[in-house]
Formats: sequence, C-alpha cells, structure tokens
Amino acid sequence: MKRGLLGKCKQGKLDCRVGKPIKILGISCANRSEFDCAKEGPISFQLLKIILDRAKKQGAETELIELRKLKIQPCKECYSTCPAQCRFNEKNNMCDCYPRINPTIFLDNGNQLSLEEAYEKLEKKEFISRIKDQRSFDYGDDMTQVYKAMREADGIIFSGFTNFYSRPALMQLMFSRLCALDGGVEELWGDGKNLNNSIKYSRDKTKKYKQRLYGKQVAFVNVSKEGDSVTPDLMKACTMMGMNIIPFSTCYRVNWYSDPTHRADMKNSLNDPYTLSLAKFIGKKIVDEVKRSNRSYGIYNGIV
Repeated sequence: MKRGLLGKCKQGKLDCRVGKPIKILGISCANRSEFDCAKEGPISFQLLKIILDRAKKQGAETELIELRKLKIQPCKECYSTCPAQCRFNEKNNMCDCYPRINPTIFLDNGNQLSLEEAYEKLEKKEFISRIKDQRSFDYGDDMTQVYKAMREADGIIFSGFTNFYSRPALMQLMFSRLCALDGGVEELWGDGKNLNNSIKYSRDKTKKYKQRLYGKQVAFVNVSKEGDSVTPDLMKACTMMGMNIIPFSTCYRVNWYSDPTHRADMKNSLNDPYTLSLAKFIGKKIVDEVKRSNRSYGIYNGIV
C-alpha cells in the first residue's frame, strides 16, 4: 500500500463534478453465474442491485460493472521499481502497461496486427509462437472501463465475498491495478517506460503524484460463509487512497453452514430484514453524503 504526504491540490487540476448528475458506481467482484458451473448468481450481486436501485430513487444515476465479464490483466508492479514508472493517461483512461484494448501481435519489422489479421497472414507455426511470446503479443485489457467509470463516479460500492478468509480473485486483480489511479504519472506518458525519466521525476521534490480517487464516497457488500474478514482491509486500502467511507458502510450477510445443501442461502439472505435494511440504507446514505460534499476529487501528494 502506498503512503503519501498530503498536500494541497493545484488549482484547476481537480476532477470536479459540480453541476453534473450524481453518479453511483457498483462493482461486482464475484465470478459466479447462473449460466456457468455455479448455476446460480452471487447473492452479493443481488444486494448490490438493491443498493443501486435505492440510490436511483434518491435521484442518482447508477452504473453496474461485473468484473467477470471483463478482461483485466494483472498489475506489472512498475511502481516497485520507481513510483514514476506507473503512468496514467487521463484522456484515454489507460495505464501504459496495457496501452491496447484489443489483442495485438507485434512483428519484427515494427508492424502491428490484430489477432484476426495475424491468424490470416502468418504461418501457423509463427502465429502460435508469437502468441506464446509476451514480447510479441499483447492480450489487450478492459481495465479502461473501470478507470473511466471510477473517475466519473461520485460514489463507489465494492461488492464481493470472503474467499478462504481473503479477497476474491477478481477483486484483488482490480485493486492491484488501481495503482495507476492512485499516483500514476501522466507527464511521462508515451516515453516507452524510460526508467531514467522516472528516476529524474521521482528525485524532483517539486513533482507531485495525483491520487485521483481522493474524496469519493465508498461502501461495501460482503456475503460469505466465513464471516467478513475482507472489508476491514478494503477500508484501509480505500482510506489510503483518500476515499470517504460512509457511515454504516457495509452490507454483510453470513450464511454459515446450517443448510448443508446451500440451496436456501439466496432466499434467506434476500428475506433477512437486517441485511435488506443495510442495503437500502447504503443506497440512500451514499447519495446523501455526495450531496453534502464539494464533489471535487483528486489530490496531489509529494510521496506515494
């Protein structure tokens, strides 16, 4: 987790949403699907929809992202080499580790081919060889959708579960990529990850790193059979990025193991008055907190 020395934002550099409709973003981090081997959707997803529905009734626009439908690549930990090695393009909402959305194959002459073009033009042996070579093949990435939605949102709700007392895989994958929003340098975008430029930037005490999620409201959903050991760590991560945790921020439900078939878990969860009251409260409260805020987001830190 990055740590910083808080400083004042430069005038005119904030992401300001004053005058725009309030927007609440829900992110479902579960991998379950009624159309896949689970044969049932996640309970946390149903609770998230209840929250967003209540936020909509409060006058907010809502957006729902299901991570299981996106192609998100793992973080390459550029920051660990030098903080300025992590770059973010605000215009395209893109980190420079994955500057392409669609799969791309690179040839020795410098030309680039889409996956379909490469399949048609290359010999089978070369095609397979280049797909297996990470220097020749970029899988593409959908994290741009998440970056864009987060930057446009006033409030964010992370919905997931406890998996072996830890975060679910899709949630951890996404959170590791938030490094680009939490300090990614835009000034060095497009220099081919030149390490010397990053070192020079990092040594300059006048340079600042923008934490783009600073000031946004945040809440959580957690459903599991193991208790909620995930949300406290998520709260720490969000706090370190400068996000505001709303009061009574967590809608949680523990289904334990009283039903050995698990078939009653969904019904019991969605009929539990306490769980439902938490979901509806979060949907209302997160909009109220946005209305009370100045709706300006982002801050510059000297150290991240």
